[in-house]
Amino acid sequence: MASHATRKAWRVSVVTSRSLSTFRRTSQNVLACPSALSSTIIRIPKRSLFVLPFGLDVGLAFAAMYYITALERPDKERVQKIFGHDPWSKDEVKNSEEVVHCIAHRGAALDAPENTIEAFKYCVEQNCKFVEMDVRSLRDGQLVLLHDEGLQRLTGTTINNVQCVDWDAIKDYNVAANHPNREHFKDVRLCLFEDALDYLLENKFKMIIDVKGVDQEVISGVLDAFATRPALYESAAVTCFNPYPLYLIRKTDPKIIGALSYRPYCFSAQDYDAENGPTNPRFPDSVVHRVAMRACDALHGVAWRRLARWCGVSAVLLHKDIVSPSEVEYWRGLGVRCVGWAVNRPVEKLYWRGVLRAAYLASTLLGEPAVEKQSKDKTSSDCAASSPEQMLDPEQTEQNVSSGRN
Repeated sequence: MASHATRKAWRVSVVTSRSLSTFRRTSQNVLACPSALSSTIIRIPKRSLFVLPFGLDVGLAFAAMYYITALERPDKERVQKIFGHDPWSKDEVKNSEEVVHCIAHRGAALDAPENTIEAFKYCVEQNCKFVEMDVRSLRDGQLVLLHDEGLQRLTGTTINNVQCVDWDAIKDYNVAANHPNREHFKDVRLCLFEDALDYLLENKFKMIIDVKGVDQEVISGVLDAFATRPALYESAAVTCFNPYPLYLIRKTDPKIIGALSYRPYCFSAQDYDAENGPTNPRFPDSVVHRVAMRACDALHGVAWRRLARWCGVSAVLLHKDIVSPSEVEYWRGLGVRCVGWAVNRPVEKLYWRGVLRAAYLASTLLGEPAVEKQSKDKTSSDCAASSPEQMLDPEQTEQNVSSGRN
């Protein structure tokens, strides 16, 4: 009996040694029984769990996070108080005077020094009570109305980043020094954000606040402005090219009406138009950076619509050269207003008013009353002096635009 047990144990050890590689591969699935002999192995196969194909699980996770974190849009009534009646709705005929057509881009930057109180006063004179303005933060935490990072274009100084200076260092610069109409606007100063809000609210303006930068100071400053001035909730919308600060603002205060701005090639080029395409590259001396930025442009072009819906926007501000009737219809189907920038020529304004039937940002207000009068009453004597043929004449169009610059 003892010899029989020894031979059995020897056979088991031989089989085990011959299947050593198999034992190593399945060692994680082996469960040892303490009551069994040391030479006895009990193999229990491990049940494999269902695993999604590579990448699909990550995509589903991102999709779930997207819908979980997406913000809701404010009520349509509050959006209507700012952007007016939908030009495509039935109410447009009954309330045509409440339909927004023109929004003064930076306070009509071609007619008056941009982002200044003087520009807003000019808008009052031209009977335009809807303006767009840019907001940046300074080193001392104050917010100033300024589009560029520096002051070279407006003042000719060497300051290329206002975040490195305080308000006291730049408050006396004349921002009308290089303006085409500088003979009519002498000694114009920069404007603080809070001063602009007080003036605009006092004069019952509607406004679009364009947030420049992603620093916490400008985000906190915009949130504080709404908290201390409740009238802004029915008077102002906040926009940004970067969806991240817009998302932070609306997540903190969902009552704020948001809008996302977009233009093609915003990462790789500083300028874009339909005739020339992207121009003035941001990294002209680095091929690697240019290729990387073009890749970011392609990704941005695919994702920006989803990002706009993720932020719960009520409007989109698009470059005028990429807007078509189908684009306007797409956003209208989602209940989102479509606004173009910057629409300056009279023929473009007629197209936006009559064909696209959408609001637009204009850097000049010259010709706006004539265009509006023409669209309302084509048989009036005033419109006869400026017929559609004359408005569509290319030479006359260029003269009107150049008069706005000069």
